[in-house]
Amino acid sequence: MKKKTLILFISIIGLLSISLLIYGTGRPNYGDTHDSSGCHDNFGGYTISSTVPVTTTVNNVSYTIFNVTATGSNLFVQAYPGANDNDKFIILPTSSRIVDASGDDLDPNPNAITIAFNVTPTLVQNSYTLFILAGNNLTGSPPFAYVEIIIGAPPKFDLLSKIYDHLGLYLGLPALLLISIATVLVLVNENKFVKVHGILSGSAWILTAINLSAALIKISPNAWFSVYPLIYHVPHIILGFIGLISGFLSMFFGIAAERKPAKITGYIALLSWWAAFFLGYFLNNNLLLL
Repeated sequence: MKKKTLILFISIIGLLSISLLIYGTGRPNYGDTHDSSGCHDNFGGYTISSTVPVTTTVNNVSYTIFNVTATGSNLFVQAYPGANDNDKFIILPTSSRIVDASGDDLDPNPNAITIAFNVTPTLVQNSYTLFILAGNNLTGSPPFAYVEIIIGAPPKFDLLSKIYDHLGLYLGLPALLLISIATVLVLVNENKFVKVHGILSGSAWILTAINLSAALIKISPNAWFSVYPLIYHVPHIILGFIGLISGFLSMFFGIAAERKPAKITGYIALLSWWAAFFLGYFLNNNLLLL
């Protein structure tokens, strides 16, 4: 029975890992070049492009204007809250969805939208990146195209910021590996590897606790009240939290020598963390709408 369980466990983890390698690195195609003035994306039948942003300063207040043009059926365009540096701007005409043929659409033709954006930064920094998407307004999770508009000097590489932006991967993946190895060892020989299992699982729990805390801090207050974080970010955090509580209970039952509840809660933690990791990975690669 143990051997069958071990084979099943390794097969599931292997399938998830292969899926991650095959599908988890997919990104919309930008062609041969990708810059702030020529960024153009075509995905799922939707296209979006922007003009070169022009910044003007009046009375010590800087604002930037640019046009965004998109095409597609049942079309909407949105400067999505919480993405990139969007929350650092006052965005006009709006940061909500702008649908085809609405008052802010400058293109009278159907299945095409042109919007004149006027954005004013609320924080002072050398460079900003705006994220604007176009997609199907009639579906809950539409295929979408997006454009990233750089305002100011091109951003310099910042190692600490890069690490912080990918903290979920850097903490989540080691935690998953630790708890997966711990599970395999206890399935192979529970009596022999019980201490190693406890050390590895405990380390995974600590990494996940740090990861969850960082995720709660990283998400901006504005992003919590927009639709897609509620669909994706919140379940991602909830899954991590379920795994955290289950992992703690598993440790508690293990210390009390209650093997059956320890195993059940341990498997719940393992599955919850794998689900949270994949959801978070897809989000960060724009495979799911932010």
